[in-house]
Amino acid sequence: MSMFMELYNSALKTVRDLALTNSGEKILILADTAIDLEMLKMLASAAYSLNAEPSIMIYETREEVNMEPPKHVAEAMISSDVIISLPLMYILHTNAYNEALKAGARILELTGMNPDMMIRLIGRVDYLKMCELGDQLVKITKDAREVHIKSNNGTDLRFENDPARPVYHNDGILKEKGIYKPLGGQISWAPIEESIEGTIVVDTFIWPPTELGILKKPVKLYIREGKIVEIEGGVEAKIFGNWLRSIEDEKMYYIAHASWGFHPKARLTGIPLEDERLYAGIEFGFGSQSLKFKGRIGKAKSHTDVGLYNPDVYFDGVLIASNGRFVCEDLREIDKVLKK
Repeated sequence: MSMFMELYNSALKTVRDLALTNSGEKILILADTAIDLEMLKMLASAAYSLNAEPSIMIYETREEVNMEPPKHVAEAMISSDVIISLPLMYILHTNAYNEALKAGARILELTGMNPDMMIRLIGRVDYLKMCELGDQLVKITKDAREVHIKSNNGTDLRFENDPARPVYHNDGILKEKGIYKPLGGQISWAPIEESIEGTIVVDTFIWPPTELGILKKPVKLYIREGKIVEIEGGVEAKIFGNWLRSIEDEKMYYIAHASWGFHPKARLTGIPLEDERLYAGIEFGFGSQSLKFKGRIGKAKSHTDVGLYNPDVYFDGVLIASNGRFVCEDLREIDKVLKK
């Protein structure tokens, strides 16, 4: 019973405080068959309690991410005011998604969310305090020109930021029409592609391909001018390399964005929505690049994300994060509050 109550309260917080649902709005709760049905019902009930008009649509889980949803689902997306998008095989880079945004829909991206995650990552977190940390991280990241990322297991990567490019705080709060936001606990930006040089040792997750998820052994990526030129490791490295080649798109080898994770309740679970928000962790996306980043990659045939655990991150020679904590002067106090 206690979990039932916590889940309902977390669902209510989702539709009220994140989606900012208004009375009379058409709310589409969108999922594939990998998502828990009871949680979907909770979201719909919470939206109904706010005098909104909720609908649930579920379609068969696809083999890959970014495959277009069924036509009638795409049509429902266009006619919705708010979409809470939960498919495990996310559709973020599809025409259906873009057309819904153009039509003015507000989309809350909760890829692969399950009841335990909703309770921990939404219900039990001081969400506004976490967003306060995110706002500070945006400022610090936007002001940084030279970035150096190192880790004990061999990551050694350098790149430059372009001050004219935006840094996005993915706070998950839908304040305006025609936008999408993932769950809070992450900021993202596109570094200057040709400046990215060095080695990334991925030690938490790679997803997709779906055969991977949490890694058993690290995968080493050699990066030259923003592009993977070599992949080393065991079986998982071979799976990743084979998957990239199978896409048959050179853009899949390029870094599309970098991201900070800073969710104090995030765990390594094999679900990317949570894995890429590990506190003081870094995540890189490869392949399709949202136009909002103002980068040079653009749309590709797919997208994949990889994660680093507890790296040392330097901005212009100043240590920002180390050993899973934010240690610079501007972030130290709020870090203590969130990680007490």
